[in-house]
Formats: sequence, C-alpha cells, structure tokens
Amino acid sequence: MSEILKSLWSKLYAWALPSALAIGAIWFFLAPEFGGMQDFIDNLQDKESLVFFALTGVLAISLSSLSTLLYRLLEGYLWPRWLQEWGLKRQRAKKEAFRSALGGMGWRRGIALENLARFPKDDSQIVPTRFGNAIRSFETYGKTRFNLDSQTLWHELLAVAPKYIQSEIESARSSVDFFVALLYLSFIFGVGSLVLGAIEHFKVKLILLGTLALLLATLCHWLAIRAVDAWSYPVHALVNLGRAKLADGLGLDLPASLEEEKTMWGLVTKYAYYADQHLGNALDTYRKAPAVESPQGSQDLQNSENSE
Repeated sequence: MSEILKSLWSKLYAWALPSALAIGAIWFFLAPEFGGMQDFIDNLQDKESLVFFALTGVLAISLSSLSTLLYRLLEGYLWPRWLQEWGLKRQRAKKEAFRSALGGMGWRRGIALENLARFPKDDSQIVPTRFGNAIRSFETYGKTRFNLDSQTLWHELLAVAPKYIQSEIESARSSVDFFVALLYLSFIFGVGSLVLGAIEHFKVKLILLGTLALLLATLCHWLAIRAVDAWSYPVHALVNLGRAKLADGLGLDLPASLEEEKTMWGLVTKYAYYADQHLGNALDTYRKAPAVESPQGSQDLQNSENSE
C-alpha cells in the first residue's frame, strides 16, 4: 500500500502541482482582465473549488498522457531536419569545449567533468539539445560500459533491482516531470499573456506577466537539465548492480572477463531484438548448466509420493 501511495504522490507532484499553479495563475491574473472569464467565475455559485480541481485534474492527466511527446520535443527528436542539424552542430561544439576544459585544475576540472557527463560518451549518440543529451547520457551508460542496452532490457533490469533503486528512479523522474510540465505551462501562459497584452493595446500588466512567465520557463529548462543528474545516478546503479542479477535471472553465467561480458550482453540485446537462431546458439556458451538432481533427492521424492 505504501508503494502505491508513494507512486500516486509522485504523479500528483509531477503533473498536478504545475497544473494547479497554471490554472491558478489564469484564474487570478488573467480572468479579471476579461469580463467574459470573470463573469463565468462569478456565476459558479460557490462551486469554484470543484471547477478548479476538475480543471487541474483534466490538465494533469492530459500532460501525463502526452509526456512522451513533450519529452521528445524537448530532446529535439521531433524538430525539423534542418533545425536538428543546427542543434547537433551546437551540442557537438559544446561537448568539445567541455572536453578542452578538462586541462584545468581543481574545481574547474570538476565542473568541466560534471558538464561533460551530461553528454553521451559516444559522439554518435549526441542529440540536438542539452536536455536530450543529459537523458541520452544515462540511456547509453550500460551500452558504452558493458555493451548492455538498458533501454531494451529496461523492464528486466527493474524486475531484479532492489526496491530502493526502483524508488529512487521513480522519485528522480518525478522531479524532472515537474520541471518539464512547469516549463510548458509557463511558456504557454507567457505567450498567451503577451498576445493578449498586444491585443489590449499593449497593456503593461499582461506584458509583464508574459515576460515573467517566459523567464520562469527558461529557469525550468535549466532546472530540468540539472534534475536529470539525480535521475542518472540510480540508473547507473541499476546497470552496475543489476546486470549480475539479470544474468542469473536469464539463466546465464556472468563471464570472468569484461570483454567476454560485453560479448554476452551484445548477444542478449540482439537476440531480444531479432530472435535469430544463430544468436541463440551463440548464447548457449553462456547458459548455466542445468541442475542435476542427486539420487538421494530423487529417492526422497519417490518415498514422499508413496507415503501420500
């Protein structure tokens, strides 16, 4: 029950709280500027709370349902090709700048390492945005270290991971969801306020509200990238600690050498994707030997059955 409540709270914190803030901002700041909206609120007849929570719920559920789309847009996967190429060029240049800064000493080198860690180790995996690269960095962690594609084997890894790591991943993901939701809602509120302010003959209050909202959206983007750091750490632990249990759960023996282990995980990933027979045959090398039942154990089982 506690796990269910914790998961529910994560969802409420991630999507419902930003939705409530957005609805509240519209309710208290924009509605009084427009007679039609204010008349609607005045005619609710003590049902304001019910309507407010209903609107918040609808918005939160909609954002949660569209989360994959929202993330992909921030990561740059849904951008037009020309914009992707522009973004890729900028991100590659930034990674190279951080790599060059590793020649520094002390805390400057530490900051450079921290910034560089927000990029995938493999340059071919770089995506058009800083947010996308921060996520891609931990998505490719297992592949670049152990040749284990954690994205393909994600649910298998979670199934054998300790509850602590599972909870940490869910909690960290909720923090990123929160800033992503607040980013989009602030941006929409800001653009809407600026447009309405222009329509209302550049009303100062609306222009100021829109500017502040866009600044908040920029801050949320910066915070979302930093929040991905906390998401990446338990994912690293999931790969580092979970791969031995995963091998055991799949009926495989973890090889003694790292190179052999990389070969094994490469075969597991490819077999999961393609299910080619020759890949399965190659995996037989790493399969555990079937347990051999001792004669005494067989005799005990037979005596038990006879006694029944």
